[in-house]
Amino acid sequence: MAPVVHAVAGHPVEASCSPLLMLITVGRLEEAGVVGLSLETTQVLRIDAVDVDAAIAAIVARHEVAEAERMRLMIKARLRNAPRAHPPVVPRFTRNPGHWLSLTSPLKHQIGSWRCTDGAQGLRAVNALRIDEHGVHSAGTDGAGVVAVARLAGCPPDGGAVLRMRGGGGAARSTAHAWVRAGGRLHLLEGRRPLSPRPEQAILVGAEVPAVLGIDFDGESDDLGAEKHLFPRYQGEVVRHDGVLTSNVLDGRWMLVAQHLEAWRSLWAPELRDVLPSISDLMADLLAVEAMMEEA
Repeated sequence: MAPVVHAVAGHPVEASCSPLLMLITVGRLEEAGVVGLSLETTQVLRIDAVDVDAAIAAIVARHEVAEAERMRLMIKARLRNAPRAHPPVVPRFTRNPGHWLSLTSPLKHQIGSWRCTDGAQGLRAVNALRIDEHGVHSAGTDGAGVVAVARLAGCPPDGGAVLRMRGGGGAARSTAHAWVRAGGRLHLLEGRRPLSPRPEQAILVGAEVPAVLGIDFDGESDDLGAEKHLFPRYQGEVVRHDGVLTSNVLDGRWMLVAQHLEAWRSLWAPELRDVLPSISDLMADLLAVEAMMEEA
């Protein structure tokens, strides 16, 4: 069985949840009976880099994160304590694993001559790569992750619902385009840089129109006057809120979990989309394993 090698690359990456999310997802898929994936053989890396070419070159070195084996032990304990029902027919993992990357700042806007599965390269908003014998394949899952979390939280973009947003980086561009494609409208607040390119079919509204969701990608305000707020914080100190989606303040982990699952569906292993854990289940696993590691 060829190992899956996954890296999170960017600067900084010391506190990224991505390695733990990868191992939990593989553990759940293995538990479900997927052939070709193994928690024991999956390798997870952190690559501190400000250049995407350097990150791609570094993944072959396979310097696994120091706490990986401890993560595996905690995940096994979680799987024993929280088993789940599985579908009667489980697909096989049919792809040559190759090397998978999750890109974070400042690498999302650095685009190479890659095969893109969606329009992320045109938006300079790539956050996932797959490297195999056919080359480098790319996708952007930030926007899809936000839309998925919004639906789960009861504030979807359907019917012209308004997203109030500040920011002009890759995650903001991806989110704006995904929200509009899903039928929503935008209220754009001035930030450190303008949102460019804007969605071609975007319907822009003013502050007088109520917003169902607010996101400040610039991190300048905790309150944008929306019904609910999603904090796009992935590293360092975060707002936990015990993983409760009924709150009006949504932990940025929800976005990270949804993005991670979208990368599996759209780029890394689309054949496993029907057996992947749900956003809620993966979030519950993440919080449980994090708590176990803190207590150990």
